[in-house]
Amino acid sequence: MELTYLREIIDNIIAMKHQKLCGPEQIQLTDLLIAKDNQLKETLKVAADQAKVNKKMDLLRAEVEKLDQDIQHLQRQLKEAEQILATAIYQAKQKLQSINRSNKRPVPSEDLIKFAHRISASNAVCAPLTWQPGDPRRPYPTEPPASQQNQFAWHPSGEIHMAVGQGSVPMDTRNHTKDNEDVEVMSSDSSSSSSSDSQ
Repeated sequence: MELTYLREIIDNIIAMKHQKLCGPEQIQLTDLLIAKDNQLKETLKVAADQAKVNKKMDLLRAEVEKLDQDIQHLQRQLKEAEQILATAIYQAKQKLQSINRSNKRPVPSEDLIKFAHRISASNAVCAPLTWQPGDPRRPYPTEPPASQQNQFAWHPSGEIHMAVGQGSVPMDTRNHTKDNEDVEVMSSDSSSSSSSDSQ
């Protein structure tokens, strides 16, 4: 459309005098050309603004993708933390149940000391007497045998008998006799020294 107006103006200029348009028609064509030029400039300005907006949209789109990746990474970390916390809570509940069971059935410290003495005096820290290679039992006291009642019995002869099946087996404590004597000597020495200090 603008080219048509421009062509008419140019043709009017180069035409012969008798072919030239009159003044008002030329002014009208010039005004139309100026209006179209202004409209074209406005359109180009809008296009430039839209290009800037499109560039901003591209930047925002890239930023959204980056933030989306960060959110997915944080989501994976939260899932891992949730699993770790769930495991910790489960273990804590198990510990609390164990503590509650222990509080309901407290064991006096004297019984623990006696039991420890029985274990050390009867070589119970070693493998069981009937233990053979390939035996699934562990070569040290486990909870079921350690919690059995009357597993060890003292005899007047000074021997310790361990209950095995329907009978009992004497335990050799000769290795611990000297240690026990040393303990008794040390305890007597400490008692005598404490009595002398008090004087």
